[in-house]
Amino acid sequence: MRSPAAIAASLCLGLALGGCSLTSQKPTTPANTSGPAASIGTLIDNFKSDGSSANETKICNDDLSSALQQALNAHGGCKTDITNQLASVSTFTLTTTKGVEVSGNTATAVVQSTYDGKTRNATLHFIKQPKGGWRISGIS
Repeated sequence: MRSPAAIAASLCLGLALGGCSLTSQKPTTPANTSGPAASIGTLIDNFKSDGSSANETKICNDDLSSALQQALNAHGGCKTDITNQLASVSTFTLTTTKGVEVSGNTATAVVQSTYDGKTRNATLHFIKQPKGGWRISGIS
């Protein structure tokens, strides 16, 4: 298991929040998707939108899991960390490449981002919280 600081750094830097910008692209999930996959696709779209509008409050409160929020708060503050990362944003895209895989209360989605003209793949991890629905819980 990664340390909270590593998770925080991976989420912020791995998704290129530090050094690039979030640009809303077409919706993450096809229109005919339903159930948890549709909810997670909407969450990814909201995360992109919240990032492109530099809304660290929505990223922390609405997009990230409570455990990830706690890890960021222990690392210096969720809103502060996200604000600092968003301050260095330039060009960023984020799209799902292999759909969403759901297993009970957890899920993953392989996402592709472009940073400095290079395409990178990462796996976003999600958890369904008792209150608040699906949230981003990490990245690998």
